[in-house]
Amino acid sequence: MHSKFFLFMIIMLFFSFKITGQGNTSGHAGLDSASLLSGTQSENAAENKIIQPFEWESAGDVLKYEIKISEIDEKTGLKNQVYFHETTEEENETCLIYLEPLLPPGHYESEIKVYNVLGILEESLTAREEFVIRRAFMPEVRSVSYPLYMRSTIYLDDLDNDGIIEVDGRNLFMPDASGKELTLTNYFLKGNKTIYPDEVLSHDDERNRKIKFRFDMKKLDVGLYHMYAQDASGLHSEENSDSELIVKFKKWMDLDVEAGYTCPVVLHDDTFPTYLEKILPMSAQAKVTFMPFKHSWGYLGIGLRGNYSRLSKEEDGYTIDGNLGMAHLLFVYQLPMFRRRVMAELHGGAGFTYFNNIVFHFPHDINSVPLNTLSISFDVGAGFQIYINKRLYTEIAGDYVFTMNKDMILGTLLPSAGIGWQF
Repeated sequence: MHSKFFLFMIIMLFFSFKITGQGNTSGHAGLDSASLLSGTQSENAAENKIIQPFEWESAGDVLKYEIKISEIDEKTGLKNQVYFHETTEEENETCLIYLEPLLPPGHYESEIKVYNVLGILEESLTAREEFVIRRAFMPEVRSVSYPLYMRSTIYLDDLDNDGIIEVDGRNLFMPDASGKELTLTNYFLKGNKTIYPDEVLSHDDERNRKIKFRFDMKKLDVGLYHMYAQDASGLHSEENSDSELIVKFKKWMDLDVEAGYTCPVVLHDDTFPTYLEKILPMSAQAKVTFMPFKHSWGYLGIGLRGNYSRLSKEEDGYTIDGNLGMAHLLFVYQLPMFRRRVMAELHGGAGFTYFNNIVFHFPHDINSVPLNTLSISFDVGAGFQIYINKRLYTEIAGDYVFTMNKDMILGTLLPSAGIGWQF
């Protein structure tokens, strides 16, 4: 029976051996965008050191396997036995052993013999295979730089961001897109999520000490990241201050103050259209928004919005006037668009609608009892803020306010326009 080897690059060496129906030798890459590690690489990466697993396919019920490894002199072709092992019952079940001490890089031949349950050597199952143990490397990251600022910091609110990151260190080989190279290094940023570079822009081919990447800025979010360089064997660079990359905003929060005009339109019920008006043009609005949670996918915060309308109507035989005020505490989501020149906003929350001093006036100085009542109401709306410069903006928005009063259910549409300033 022929053998099959799976080789990885190692500092000392490691390999795995399988008894199969067809011989083959192949190399394996260490990382790709779908999976960080697999098989032996995971074991190497866990402790960041090399192990040497020797694995084979089971030949069924056996008494033992006899494993011999010989080093081959490249000049003379002579073979020198460097490892011998007879398996235990447990190893017969797992078909896996770990070579100790570690074998150095070089050319080798392995031989595995199978003894059946009667202790008789099965000559037909004996397999020999030559293989090469290649050297792996311990990558080292000594600095991470964002050339736009010449430091290890990226500001997400900078419109000139290009996502280019430079890495300096040792044993920084090129990544392998084909998955067939044995000498390779894979790279990724690890923080609250793992991000792979989109492309390699340049590489120090001779010294393997410098490499430059381009990352997709849309994938970078606020947080502290570490640049990892991962060898094919699973060995990786250490996580320390030299490997840090900070992604943040220059302004950690936004405070928006706005005032403007609104024109409430009563959609239901018929109380207002009957006694007052359906459209309330004598109105104004103001809003304060605090946005402390800023991310690449949008901003989160809270806001306070207030609306005021003066109510007045003349009819034959009487007049009616008063005030209508609304105030709502809002949860706000904002999404920067068009290089942060436009901010799309969604908001919603709860508050109160205040019917203040609404009075009927009849001839001969006869007045009704003033209506003063506070009712729970809910506000949901959306808008667009268009920035004239970095601070000054105009906003167009639309809100719907639902008010629950014991005498009526009031639904009001509030289109609005305003001007604001961001602190």
